[in-house]
Amino acid sequence: MDSVKSKLKYLLSVSALFVYFNVAASVGGVHGPNVNPKDKTLELRSSLAQADNAEQDNAWTHRLHYQQALNDNLRARIVLQYRDVNNFEYDSLRAELLYNFKKRAPNGYWSSAVRFDVRTRRSNLPEDYFVTWTNQWDFKDGWRTRGLVIFSRQFNSDAASSRTAFETRASISKGLANGMRVGLDFFDTFGEFGEFGNFNDQRHLVGPKLVGKIGKLNFQARYLAGLTSRTRDNNFSLFVSRSF
Repeated sequence: MDSVKSKLKYLLSVSALFVYFNVAASVGGVHGPNVNPKDKTLELRSSLAQADNAEQDNAWTHRLHYQQALNDNLRARIVLQYRDVNNFEYDSLRAELLYNFKKRAPNGYWSSAVRFDVRTRRSNLPEDYFVTWTNQWDFKDGWRTRGLVIFSRQFNSDAASSRTAFETRASISKGLANGMRVGLDFFDTFGEFGEFGNFNDQRHLVGPKLVGKIGKLNFQARYLAGLTSRTRDNNFSLFVSRSF
């Protein structure tokens, strides 16, 4: 009986996560590895996963985070996230620590960092921890690329999966003369090792972004197109931050 209950809890958890990832608007970014030792930043992000048909509802996700550099190499961040699909509700609380172990050399172009995240979710969903390896390449004429590799595991629940999940993110962007930056973001969530499934079972998004500054506020406006049935076709995001 206990075995049956455990399997049932696992199936319910997987089903809940499938629904969540299928409708949730992404407030994630393609972050860089570099740490400004004077960094103290508050950021608000809002994203909309637009309904694909009349049977669906628009899905909003809102996120507020504060980050602060501890020294030249370490940056801490606390993240509070809510979502709104018919009703506004708490989603998760997350703590992050980024270690910028590879600074860009004076005549080089590559910098790198590793980030550790621990996230507690609402209700009976399992907690998660993440390890992210992030890289940045700065080229001539304002061109920049970033690439992230993300591993995650669930824990602290009978419904937690025993497998490691895998995803990647990437961006390519160009700095403009007016101080703004335009680019393309790529998000690819493959699933758990051993159960990637086919392309349409995964989450893949791609789209343009505009990054700039208005007064003391930094902003990023982004559109992502869903490429599979597990992602909404149209996803819009606005990030606004203020450094102190």
